[in-house]
Amino acid sequence: MPACALAVACSTEYVLGPPTTTPVPPPIRNAPAEVSLAGVALRLETYLGRDFQPISPVDGKPLVAVLRVRSVTGTAISATIHADSAWIINGDLAWATAVVEEQGRASGASFFEVVARNGPKWGPGIQVDVVVRLHDSAGHDVLLRAPNQWINRTD
Repeated sequence: MPACALAVACSTEYVLGPPTTTPVPPPIRNAPAEVSLAGVALRLETYLGRDFQPISPVDGKPLVAVLRVRSVTGTAISATIHADSAWIINGDLAWATAVVEEQGRASGASFFEVVARNGPKWGPGIQVDVVVRLHDSAGHDVLLRAPNQWINRTD
């Protein structure tokens, strides 16, 4: 395991890893759909997908989660706010994973995106709940949830 991935996994309150049948902890399952961090109200938008294009394996590629944290009012989100972890919850199963901000943010942007790759082969065509953990430079952590999100299929 790369050192950076190990550091992220060790710094989180809940264990990160492959899908598990362990019950999802209540703070994650019951995370709010809107939170305030660094004075900005935030919500979570998602795109969850599995690739079944001809170059993919017969049973498709693993789940990819693109998570967009957006300001509710359109105001800028401080560059000091980051996401480090996500949970994709399918019934009693949860894929807990580190997330990466793959693209830089524009100055004054009202959103930022993080990505998680190589998830479980759930769906497509099912709904899951998605939770992301956010933190700021002052050391505040919050959980933010987007319930009933579809896992899409790309052919």
